[in-house]
Amino acid sequence: MPLKYYTHGRRDQMKVALTFDDGPNPPRTDQVIEILNSRGARGTFFVLGKWVERWPEAFLRIVDKGHAVGNHSHLHQTHLGDFDRAEAAIGNLLGRPTQFLRAHYFNFFTCLYSPVALAPEMKIVDADVNPADYAKTDPDAIVEATLNDPALAGGSIIDLHDSTESDDDALRLARSLPMIAALPAIVDGLQARGYELVGLDEMELVDPVEWRPDGRGTFASAAVRSMVNKIGD
Repeated sequence: MPLKYYTHGRRDQMKVALTFDDGPNPPRTDQVIEILNSRGARGTFFVLGKWVERWPEAFLRIVDKGHAVGNHSHLHQTHLGDFDRAEAAIGNLLGRPTQFLRAHYFNFFTCLYSPVALAPEMKIVDADVNPADYAKTDPDAIVEATLNDPALAGGSIIDLHDSTESDDDALRLARSLPMIAALPAIVDGLQARGYELVGLDEMELVDPVEWRPDGRGTFASAAVRSMVNKIGD
């Protein structure tokens, strides 16, 4: 069965999904939640299993404050598809399976050996608006890259980051600060255009894309390379 992923929801509905990768990251994730909740917006947090294990209370605050969560792998290592390990950590606290999964670095080949990723009920989610907030230090540049992205429309999925995969605590706490500073203007700008900011669980995802090998699995294990090479046979 081909591997498929989604980049957007229905274009005829004025819904946009803000997504946040690599958390939970206390207290930064809590700052994001405060901004969203103060404006009546929901988000979807694609969390790392290792941080869920380290900060379970921070993870539960995401859920308790009304936001959606998804699986973003356990360790966020380039060629390791450890979504099943992450699912155990997430599901233990959530009390149910996750519905959404995002491949780290958008390396979709990492999904190929994961029963969790390949389960028919799992939706693998990309994004159509990628402002690269993790690489920017100017909040205004993040706002500009988000609100003026030519792909932004009804059904858009926006990829932001409230944390990092790095075990360096200083980097983890610092990297998301420009995005957090930009977030109020992003939310206000989207809402001013009439968009409803919803969790992915409120959006009907459409037009799945069939993944094709793109070279990013070159340095994967021999077993994974073999599986990638067989796709389409």
